[in-house]
Amino acid sequence: MNESKSEGNLEELLNALGTFQSPRETCFLCGRGLLKGDYTEEHVIPQWAQNRYELRNQELVLLNRTSIPYRQLTVPCCDECNRYRLKPIEDSVSQTVEAGRNAVLSLGHKVLFLWLGKIFYGILYKELLLLLDRTDPASQTIITPAILERYQNHRFFLQQARQTVELVDFLPGSIFVFSMQALPERKLEWDLTDNVDTMFIGCRVGRVALFATLADGGAQQAYKDAYQDIGPLELHPIQFRELCAHFSYRSTLATRTPKYITIQGSPHKVHQMPLAGFSTKPLFDDWDMGTYARFLAYYTGEDVARLYVPPNKVMTWLHDENGNPRFMSFKDYPIP
Repeated sequence: MNESKSEGNLEELLNALGTFQSPRETCFLCGRGLLKGDYTEEHVIPQWAQNRYELRNQELVLLNRTSIPYRQLTVPCCDECNRYRLKPIEDSVSQTVEAGRNAVLSLGHKVLFLWLGKIFYGILYKELLLLLDRTDPASQTIITPAILERYQNHRFFLQQARQTVELVDFLPGSIFVFSMQALPERKLEWDLTDNVDTMFIGCRVGRVALFATLADGGAQQAYKDAYQDIGPLELHPIQFRELCAHFSYRSTLATRTPKYITIQGSPHKVHQMPLAGFSTKPLFDDWDMGTYARFLAYYTGEDVARLYVPPNKVMTWLHDENGNPRFMSFKDYPIP
């Protein structure tokens, strides 16, 4: 489990992480070529979650609107990354999501970033391996190597799991954790959604809901106080989806692209430049209720005409008509 000589060289590590000539024969995490006897299939959605929440035969919708069973959502992975780098993270998350929000927060944002970031990137990597049109063997894959190269920074930051990269006093994204109420069936206690363009991911698992904008430089973290009033609530699944709309839409309003300085070493150390820089422009553009309503419709499956009364009234399940935090018992509101 020692760092290879090439990984001590920053340029060689970046080249390994940015090359996708033989994606089926390289580890999705570290980019190493897979040798005979050093090859495993990493489940993007961990097996513990598939077993606990009855996911194996449920399906995830991909970018081309086809679907794949969770059990088949695997990516090539070297034995070291699988057993020694990712498994400890999975064990930590598995042991805390049933205990609730405080237990999950105790893991620290780095662990949560790596867990959510691995799922996000793993799905993209799988789409590099699948045909856009499965009936046509000559079809290109769902996403191309050129598209996946856009996420090279994210893959580089995932090397924190391997301790070859250290982020100095920053996280590359914003992470929020909320409590979820217990549901009558375990298979109802899982939900996963994302926004590939803005690198948003939301995951409802057990007694918690996790949200991350993985590449905003921590900009959305400034809004944590806006959600303090619902912090004590055990949320309903529809409220989870409403929060997905919040974080996903706000991620489209970002006015900054984070910039980094990386210093070669063991590990390589990354520093984030101040987000604001010399500009006085806010970190996010103004919120538009009409556009937000379309995001809410997308994430909840509701008709936007039912959710939105122009110019500024949008349906909310998080608060009542007086603006107070709203507890919705799943027994009283059994919305799928």
